[in-house]
Amino acid sequence: MSWYWNPRSHRYTWQNGSARFLARDQVLAWVEQLIDAGGGAADTLANLVANGRLAAPDWLDSMRREIKDACIQQYLLGIGGRSQMAAEDWGSIGGMLKEQYGWLKGFYQEVLAGDLSEAAIAMRARMYINSAREAYERALGRVAARAGMDEESWATGFVRTEHCEDCLGYETEGWQEIGHFPTPGDGSTICLTSCHCSKHYRKASSGEELWETT
Repeated sequence: MSWYWNPRSHRYTWQNGSARFLARDQVLAWVEQLIDAGGGAADTLANLVANGRLAAPDWLDSMRREIKDACIQQYLLGIGGRSQMAAEDWGSIGGMLKEQYGWLKGFYQEVLAGDLSEAAIAMRARMYINSAREAYERALGRVAARAGMDEESWATGFVRTEHCEDCLGYETEGWQEIGHFPTPGDGSTICLTSCHCSKHYRKASSGEELWETT
């Protein structure tokens, strides 16, 4: 099945020129699938480095690649593909990667020293992959701005445990002016980068939402 980005509707459509739109829930499911795939790769790297089959410097290089790939994949999914990318979009990706690479340096020192178990390495490595969700949400926020949306709401989403107090509280606030809420996955909520929530957008004057749920 082939989906294409329609820059006029700011949505994915089935085949070129089709009026059939891709549901927001399906896009969010793809977000999760990509995160899970990257997490699986991080688990494998944790196993290799913890058991001495991969040198710590090589683990660091591989983690940097996994984080970069995850961030770019998520941003492209949110923005509508590579053809929709502008200089400011690539700049946003660069800024997010710089931040994650900075945190990764400290993590690497602990791995190099042999201070962490395989489980601990895997758990923390997955947090870096999870942080790529921020890239999707930042891209989607840029799409919303380009579409003239001026309100946002917080929606709790795919989780495997209970939602944190921050996310539950944000959801109860309903529609607010764009910029009111943090970016899901940016680490500013109690659940940190394990956040599975998303932001929805609409025009206050008409109630028109960026993407319908179904």
